[in-house]
Amino acid sequence: MLIVVLGLLALLPLSVEAYEVLVLQSSRAPAYDEALKGIRSVRRFSERLLILSDYMDVDLQRIAREDRPLLIIALGDNAYLSARKIRQIPVVVVMAPNYRGGSGGHPALTGVELHLPPERYLAVFNTMGLKRVGIIGNPAKSSHYIRLIQQSAPRYGIEAIVREVSSPREVTGQLSSLRGEVDALWLLPDDTAVTRETTDAYFLFSMQQQVPVVAFSSAYLQSGAAVAVEIQRYDIGRQAGEIVTSLLDGNDVSGHPAASPRKSSLRINPTVLHRLGLSPDSIRAGSSR
Repeated sequence: MLIVVLGLLALLPLSVEAYEVLVLQSSRAPAYDEALKGIRSVRRFSERLLILSDYMDVDLQRIAREDRPLLIIALGDNAYLSARKIRQIPVVVVMAPNYRGGSGGHPALTGVELHLPPERYLAVFNTMGLKRVGIIGNPAKSSHYIRLIQQSAPRYGIEAIVREVSSPREVTGQLSSLRGEVDALWLLPDDTAVTRETTDAYFLFSMQQQVPVVAFSSAYLQSGAAVAVEIQRYDIGRQAGEIVTSLLDGNDVSGHPAASPRKSSLRINPTVLHRLGLSPDSIRAGSSR
């Protein structure tokens, strides 16, 4: 009964004072908190924070119509997918893996993409002396990024060997097709190819084939990744905060095309690197050039 009542309350308009920014957050997560802290560090603004996972349903159209915020900050994929339906208000997207510049079908949508430029990873593979890199991704989610990789990889003397999946169940089979074909695996932030259910398969492949895994998050180091090149969430928030500041100052969203993360951090697993005969020092030195 309580759940039903809460669900009905979520459908009702809430009485709130006027505010500048509606912050729409997919769920409660430290990663979103860190990015939001970065946004707030750039400029102070009045806001309403709405966390989608706290409600059974949210009438975002009604909230936007009645509260009239000047813009929406969308943190995470679910927030992005919801916010892009509100076409009369500018939307700044942050921490959403499926957001790409020029996508969304929204006249005033911008933000910071979650993918680092491929060159940040390719430089690491080059330093490690790895030439054939295996990549598994869902074309519906990663095709644009994979094309960027394929365009840039030859400049680093690297061949990107790509396998496509449309379901996590296909990952194990596609990994099998890479046996003896690759010197390394590159994990993408693709929530079809890389899930809780599939990560073990990547690291089992790594051990059996004696090839390193280079991941997009340091969280995978404890599972067996050799290297992680990851975004700096606080600085992504600051990038978004600079866009928010400009829009609140009256500038048009057309002057703010989607941005790539400008900072990244390199993390290594020395134990795995030594086991594979790779030098941690050379990787650190190569990344600092």
